[in-house]
Amino acid sequence: MRTLTGTAVLAAGAAAAVALTGCGNVSFGGTRHEDRSYTAPAGVTALKIKTTGSRVEVTASDSPGIKVEERLRWSNDKNKPQAKHSVEGDTLSLTAKCGTQAIGIASSCGVSYRVRVPRSMPVQIDNRDGAIVASGLAGAVKLHSDNGSITATGLRASTASLSSADGSLRVSGRVTTADLRSDNGAVDATGLTADKVTARSRDGRIRLGGKIATVEVHTDNGGITATGLAADRITARTRDGGIDLRLSAPPANIDANTDNGPVQLRLPAEPAYAISASTDNGRKLIDAAIHEDSRAERRIKLTTRDGAISVSPN
Repeated sequence: MRTLTGTAVLAAGAAAAVALTGCGNVSFGGTRHEDRSYTAPAGVTALKIKTTGSRVEVTASDSPGIKVEERLRWSNDKNKPQAKHSVEGDTLSLTAKCGTQAIGIASSCGVSYRVRVPRSMPVQIDNRDGAIVASGLAGAVKLHSDNGSITATGLRASTASLSSADGSLRVSGRVTTADLRSDNGAVDATGLTADKVTARSRDGRIRLGGKIATVEVHTDNGGITATGLAADRITARTRDGGIDLRLSAPPANIDANTDNGPVQLRLPAEPAYAISASTDNGRKLIDAAIHEDSRAERRIKLTTRDGAISVSPN
């Protein structure tokens, strides 16, 4: 294992302690922080970060080498975070965790990172409590936050995996495959070019755009919207929400289903489509300008239990 060296600057903020009486609890006001910066040695070809309590930013660069800036933040002597960095094999690993919180003492603790990496470097980030921002990455990307949003823009990656237990996701750029999952938050992939995109949300809307060969999206509670999307195959399912697909190119296959909400589809009037539309409670309207042919190879299936269905030219 190789360790890194760099510089550190310690700064103390308003560190005055305030004692409270009444229930016997004691809290401390103010925060302290320490700034550090360092570079990775030659030969590092991958980056992993595991932290808690703060924001992580990773930016791609055409310059060689990795540069790290980190800020430690804490509010009392008991909870200063432990930040470590080391090289294992060809991977730079950054880890951080907070100290033990004393009972009855309010505390604030975290380590934030700003990292510059070579554009093609694989990046993996696990943030327990904080946002993740990545831009320009061209290597494999795997980003996870337990509690925070994730934004990945300008990607040129082979694979992109973004997941958040509680936070929104936003991704743009060009990838081969993208896997986007949020337990509680919206998913936005409106500026994406990909061979395949899979998006899941338990509670949040999903928005799509760009050029994607195969789309598979599902949300338990939220609408699904595609604007200016060019896709060959689309599978869209929601339990509670409308589906609105506005396509810029003729699709080969669409299967859109919602338990509760309308289904709207706008697409080029030609070529011919075999269209199946079913609703238990609502009207069905297929514009006469749409070329329908039950023998057509391009197939469209639209289903809702409670809502209207409409198909019209864009």
